Amino acid sequence: MKKLLIYLVLSFSILSCQKEYPYPTDDYSVAYTDDKQQRITHWGKFLVVDAVMYVENHETGTKYMFNHFDDVKVISSMRWGGSYFDIENISKNVTTWSFYRPLSEYDDGVFVLNDDEDKHYRFHFNGPYKSIIEDPIHGMDEQLMGGSARPYSGSILDYKNKLVSVRIQESEGSIDGYNCRYWTQLTLQKVEEW
Repeated sequence: MKKLLIYLVLSFSILSCQKEYPYPTDDYSVAYTDDKQQRITHWGKFLVVDAVMYVENHETGTKYMFNHFDDVKVISSMRWGGSYFDIENISKNVTTWSFYRPLSEYDDGVFVLNDDEDKHYRFHFNGPYKSIIEDPIHGMDEQLMGGSARPYSGSILDYKNKLVSVRIQESEGSIDGYNCRYWTQLTLQKVEEW
């Protein structure tokens, strides 16, 4: 009987630690297959191939998942209620994110949305922490994100097909009169390397 009780307690502990939906790690550049280290670097162009929004209702404890795309809907917003900024708009198999290396180890990289190099974003990273930020010079005249940043984290989903999962646009807000937290989980496919 004592062994059964210990088994039940351990089983419940293990089950209660499992997450209901994926929380990616902060580093999607390393995966292990057949005891070999595989890498998908940040540097290159990525295509948005799928997206899901997760919502946690703080008041009821309810958790929801919404697909951004389906057979008919191929355009969506990462912001609940609609986009304020271009970076929040996503189109399945159309939206691209490109990351260019910094010129020095003390500089930020460059982020380009949808191959539009007339709009200036920067890519800031410090160890595992990554953010798409306003360009410090052009952002003074032309704010593309309202002066804010878009922190994100990611993990490799499928090394062979160069798919990564990126969690971004985490926010708190009122949804249908309830205090909620929401974020978008993008699936990106690397289409060009540099």
